[in-house]
Amino acid sequence: MPGFAWLLLGVSILGAAIRLYRLDGQSLWVDEIMTWRQVRPGVGLEFWPQIRDAIQGPLDQAILWPIVRLHPGAFWMRLPSAVAGILTVPALGLCASRMGGRRLGLLAALLLAVNPFHVWYSQEIRGYALLMLFVVLAGWLVQDLGAGKGGWGHALVLALCGGLAMAANLSALFFWLALGVTWVSLPLSRGGRPHGPWLFAMVLGLLLILPWLLRASGVWAVDRLLPGTETGQALRGASTFTWLAIPYTVFSFACGFSCGPSLTDLHLMSGSAVLASWFPVLGLVGLAVGVPLLRSLTWVLPKRWMLLVWSALPVLLLAVLAGKNIKPWNPRYLAAVLPWFLVMLGAGLLRLPRRVRPVWGVLLVGISLWSLGGYFWNPRFAREDIRAAAGYLQSRGLGAQPVVAPVVTSVLEYYFEDGIPVIGSYGCDLLDGPEAARQYMSANLTGADGAWLVWSRHWDFDPHGYLPEQLSLQGNLVREFSAAGVQVFHWQRRGAGSHEAK
Repeated sequence: MPGFAWLLLGVSILGAAIRLYRLDGQSLWVDEIMTWRQVRPGVGLEFWPQIRDAIQGPLDQAILWPIVRLHPGAFWMRLPSAVAGILTVPALGLCASRMGGRRLGLLAALLLAVNPFHVWYSQEIRGYALLMLFVVLAGWLVQDLGAGKGGWGHALVLALCGGLAMAANLSALFFWLALGVTWVSLPLSRGGRPHGPWLFAMVLGLLLILPWLLRASGVWAVDRLLPGTETGQALRGASTFTWLAIPYTVFSFACGFSCGPSLTDLHLMSGSAVLASWFPVLGLVGLAVGVPLLRSLTWVLPKRWMLLVWSALPVLLLAVLAGKNIKPWNPRYLAAVLPWFLVMLGAGLLRLPRRVRPVWGVLLVGISLWSLGGYFWNPRFAREDIRAAAGYLQSRGLGAQPVVAPVVTSVLEYYFEDGIPVIGSYGCDLLDGPEAARQYMSANLTGADGAWLVWSRHWDFDPHGYLPEQLSLQGNLVREFSAAGVQVFHWQRRGAGSHEAK
């Protein structure tokens, strides 16, 4: 294709512009603060012990370690993920062009450049963007080894890519196991299957990540995989696993988390209510991706069956872990599948009738752009704006009254410049009724004439709102501020003097 390199460069620049746009525009949120707390300066943390214990992702924490000591702001902490996301766009374009030609490479790169799911994790202080980059690079190398090309050098680089992908997040292990199945299933060629380099790469990749796998196995209840073992209380309640999670993952791969139902809707509404309320959007997206995916099977099955293995096996493995209550289902744990999902989507699009193809392509890109608009500019889909809540509280003056912030405690503490103590919910059971809310108040607010309540992501602690209800019964609860995903209330105990701001 004439100008392939220039077209791929243009698509890559588009992807870079989207990922750098408003990189620090949204507040940090709970998972990002979790990463920051594990590498934060000034509290006596040591580099190697922290990285050694980082079962959620030693690679991104190692990268963040010097950054938080030089530039601790959101932009700089999110920049490594953005750079990884930017590099993944041309990497997938080149990888897909090896699989199905340059047209497919350009289309896959374009679909990734505007993909809201990938943009979300390219603007987050977690390891998923790094994971996807190294997964794509591994897929590129596998094509040479599978064809009998490349030798021990390719195998060494493949092992490094696999180890780095799993170091970015251990969910990349699903992809690595899928690569192992690919190797075992390779047909014998004239010179025989390239056993040595493949086996070397698979084993070395696992050895590189083995210390973290062993630590994770001591945290996760992997013994529940044994037949007859009790699975215990669901880790995340009803959301730990439901079969609706699989089609929702396909939906999120197509348009991220900023189209149709918001994350709040998904936590507070039943599956049937979500389907009923958002059926037109869900149906449109399902049709837009379903037709090309089905059409892609005529391209995948003869010679590129490995794409199905790389996509289906991780889904199956996560379903088993979630069903056994070892790891709750989350689309991000299947981030390694996204690149191959987009390659198959692009391949199917190219196999639609010639007159239909451009219309369908515009539909797919249009859905992505629509969702990106929601992500950047619609507060309903934004990360909870705890930064704005902290700014409001500090501008009001807190006096001696405590701040209660269930779930988002650590985020609020990060944004409080004066180290103001925050009452949280860590270690507390889910509030399952008015009595539980009264006990929480008794434990934390006894003797207080009033308090500030920061209300966000309450489904993880008080899904039915028992705490605000009991505060209202025992005093005057007034909402003073609201921003994306967060409300700030002031509570005055009945009979106490009025609150006076400084």
